[in-house]
Amino acid sequence: MEIDYKILNLYKTKQYDKCLNLCATALQNKSDRMLEFIQMRAMTIQAKVAGNGYEEVEYFPKQDDLVTTAVAKTPRAGTAFQREVKTAQQLNKRTSGTATSRGVSTSRAPSTRAALHTASRLSRAATALAGGAPFTASTPLSLRFLTKEDTLFVPAAKTLFEYVYYCEGDIRKAMDIAFQAQKSTEIIDWWWNFSLARCYSALGMHRNTEDCLRQALKQNKHISIYLRLVAMYVGLNQPLSALEVCKQGLSIFHEYTPLLLEQARIHDEMGNPALAVKEYRMVALEDPSNMEAIASIAMYNFYNDQPEIALRYYRRLLATNNPGPEIFNNLGLCCLYCNQWDLILPCFRQALYFSANAETRSDIWFNLSHVALSTGDMALARRCLQVSLATNSENEASKNALCALNAQLRVRR
Repeated sequence: MEIDYKILNLYKTKQYDKCLNLCATALQNKSDRMLEFIQMRAMTIQAKVAGNGYEEVEYFPKQDDLVTTAVAKTPRAGTAFQREVKTAQQLNKRTSGTATSRGVSTSRAPSTRAALHTASRLSRAATALAGGAPFTASTPLSLRFLTKEDTLFVPAAKTLFEYVYYCEGDIRKAMDIAFQAQKSTEIIDWWWNFSLARCYSALGMHRNTEDCLRQALKQNKHISIYLRLVAMYVGLNQPLSALEVCKQGLSIFHEYTPLLLEQARIHDEMGNPALAVKEYRMVALEDPSNMEAIASIAMYNFYNDQPEIALRYYRRLLATNNPGPEIFNNLGLCCLYCNQWDLILPCFRQALYFSANAETRSDIWFNLSHVALSTGDMALARRCLQVSLATNSENEASKNALCALNAQLRVRR
């Protein structure tokens, strides 16, 4: 009993690695369904944490031309997302100067939503489901093969489903567990319809996904159902339907931050920055440390000739989040357009210090060339652009700027 107590204590205190090691040791000598159940739960929780705590909405899904659920190529105006990516030639000097959290200049960013994403969205690892690779270490066996006649099937069904869905990545086997669990009990549980919707969504069966989510919504008004419906409509390029779902959710979950965020992102992708910023301000009021909302508001003010206000928001980001090259880069640009010359170079120096990849450093040197041009030093601007290209030879904005600058210097000679 001592080892069973240790395993249970490790699981309760969320020491999952030690718990799994101890479970593997204990199950070598005996077969214990309780230990296998704890082992399954620990493995599932680890897979969910490594993959995705809150299931994000994918705004640019990969679609196959042969899929029957593909959206029209030319939808009616105002009913679809703007998926056109602007090039450096289409943007003015100020627009092409702000670096984003992905290490690219805004000339390649599709919208202001790319201003500064949350750290979780950038550092999230791929789930076992996405990779399709099952767990190989100490995979529980006896619980996996429970029959529906077994008395333990219904109590362990949810754990079995999540283990197969997250750890093994077998969608069809997970769906079979869900169907058998629904048949084995007379109690109507919205969770099973929601879980089936996740499976259908992973298989690209959007009509079945919507039917299951609508049934789950009739049984229980849960926030996860609303978020999954929003994700489905966004994937189908139906932003108006997604906005309607957001409004329905907000009528029940008043001022709920994830729904407000999705609403703001949808407005942003549809090309309504004013409405998007209004939603982002509501998010910032509910969650003052939300990085995405604050960064989007700052970027909106920056592009609307209010760098002083944008500077205040970027300073707040610096105070509430870990320092990074994007924040210091944007601070330097705001100082440049606010004519705070004593702070420009220190901000860019810190940006270069924190930059970890070549693409980010190249964009920072590109922005430094604008600082040199604003002082009239064309030779220094040319050197900054050369350093930018030496750091990353694929930086199109630096190539175009260097060609234009060389042509202007030849004319002057």
